[in-house]
Amino acid sequence: MKQNKKNSKVIQYRRPIHINIGVIIFLFIFIYLAYSVISYMTSDRIQVYEVGEEVSLSRDQTYTGLILREELVANTDQTGYVNYYIREGSRAAVEDVVYSIDENGQFTELLSSSGSSESSSLSRDNLTSLKKTLSSFISMYDETSFYKTYELKYEMENKLLNFLSTNSVNDLDNLGIDPAYFHTVPAAESGIVEYYVDGFEDLSAENVTMDNFKRNNYNKNSIRSGELLESGSPVYKTITSEQWQIIIALDAETAEKYKDTTSISVTFPEKDLSTSVNFEIFTGTDGNTYGKLSLGRYMVQYAGQRYLEVTIHDNDVKSGLKIPKSAVIESSFYTIPKEYLTTGGNSDSKGFNQEIYNADGTSIQFITPQIYYVTDTDYYVSADDVPAGTVLRYPDSANKSYTVGSTATVQGVYNVNKGYAVFKAVEVLDQDNDYYIVKRGTSYGLSIYDHILLDGSKGAPGEMIY
Repeated sequence: MKQNKKNSKVIQYRRPIHINIGVIIFLFIFIYLAYSVISYMTSDRIQVYEVGEEVSLSRDQTYTGLILREELVANTDQTGYVNYYIREGSRAAVEDVVYSIDENGQFTELLSSSGSSESSSLSRDNLTSLKKTLSSFISMYDETSFYKTYELKYEMENKLLNFLSTNSVNDLDNLGIDPAYFHTVPAAESGIVEYYVDGFEDLSAENVTMDNFKRNNYNKNSIRSGELLESGSPVYKTITSEQWQIIIALDAETAEKYKDTTSISVTFPEKDLSTSVNFEIFTGTDGNTYGKLSLGRYMVQYAGQRYLEVTIHDNDVKSGLKIPKSAVIESSFYTIPKEYLTTGGNSDSKGFNQEIYNADGTSIQFITPQIYYVTDTDYYVSADDVPAGTVLRYPDSANKSYTVGSTATVQGVYNVNKGYAVFKAVEVLDQDNDYYIVKRGTSYGLSIYDHILLDGSKGAPGEMIY
């Protein structure tokens, strides 16, 4: 029997394609996130600045001033060892003994010895004065001003020698001192006594030069009790008047600013002391411009100094809104004379009468473009609202018209309060290196808490920010 032959051809089974919607959604989300990340990493950063409260920029300037006073230098008539009897910075009256000269050194040797003479001992008042000096130094000690420790050492040594000298002078006979070789010298003029010279004692304001401000050339020669002085050498000086001057060097811009100023407010940072002083600008013999601050008090507090830091306060400080300079840009607008502004139709809206030309003739259309800035003579409008060539009719006149075309630039920023950039004009009142102070309260400008682009160059009118 024949058997039916069956078809032995093998057909491969193909599975139907099943679309997994979850995988597709996942891939879509992944691609979208990747695109967003790449776009964020490669795109320019848009940063926003919030306008803060009304402020004013500090325009104070600090100078190193040169102190000038009425100073009378006294020279010694004998060679010998000097000892002082008036504390430096104190006032001496005429005939008060200021110093003594010990020609043979007997008196000075006695003071430096450790003898037990009662005349060489310190009184209770002497010890109280030394304790007060130490207590004052400790209470005012500042680690950043360690140099004052050496000033304390000098002051204590001077006081100690002065006390011992004064006590001993009253008992020369018992101490075996020969009066022929020991001389006390009274003050010839009344005033504040200082025991240093620096060569500036006879300098007048008119003779000041820029070289006088070079601190590295300054030489202060302090004279101490116990020093050996030659005859004719300076021994002390007397400041004979409470009137004193501080000279500061000025640049051309500052000199121009203060040319008509006769009084200014100043602060001396060293003692945090503020006052008003008379002010005058003059030209020195070297052709440079200087400012002269004249005072009638506080002289004694700075009697031991030739240079003094002084801060001049600007009396013409302007207040306004503080914005970064990077936010400010310039934009061009068309200008329209202010007399063309009118009230339109049946409303109280302010705008302009535009002439429209067509086949039927000329008609008037009332337009209300946004006004971005206002001056005494013009309104500033955008070319998007009022294109060049637009003819505006003068109110209540059929013969007078104005054709838009003149342009002017305005400083401003991009306000992004609503999520897109809107140009806002600003009026700059003051500035420093990084910020402007702009006028507040204008109808076209900024208000407190407005948000603006930190970098105005990255914005454009109407551009979406968020």
